[in-house]
Amino acid sequence: MNIVQNTKGVSISMANPVVKCAVDQCTHYMAGDQCMAAKVSIFNEETTGKSEKTKDTQCKSFHYNENFGDMLGAFHNANVGGTVSAAFLDGTQITPVVECFVNNCKHWESDNLCNAYNIDVVGANAAVTPDTGCNTFEVK
Repeated sequence: MNIVQNTKGVSISMANPVVKCAVDQCTHYMAGDQCMAAKVSIFNEETTGKSEKTKDTQCKSFHYNENFGDMLGAFHNANVGGTVSAAFLDGTQITPVVECFVNNCKHWESDNLCNAYNIDVVGANAAVTPDTGCNTFEVK
């Protein structure tokens, strides 16, 4: 849970970080580096099961977008309400739920929550999940 101050200086809690995603090969990618997934899941690198650098993290919500069938295949994790709101309401940010299993990150909290204000998912020319990463990752 994030505690931030609103425009009136009142502290409020945020359920999850704002997601900025530059992985434009993903079916969940939306122009403006937004993510249309209902849930973003950040995991450790699979082989070692741990992360020491950003490249050791990965977005398990990544689904390669090669054709229309891929978009349909990823629909089970689509944030339909957030996507529609963002398209029609100025200033609205699509905000997927973020779960993080990288427990040696300084932003990780129990119950696999992320306490960062925002996360930055990267993966230039990603074709598979290990090509992605959480640029917000910092070792505890």
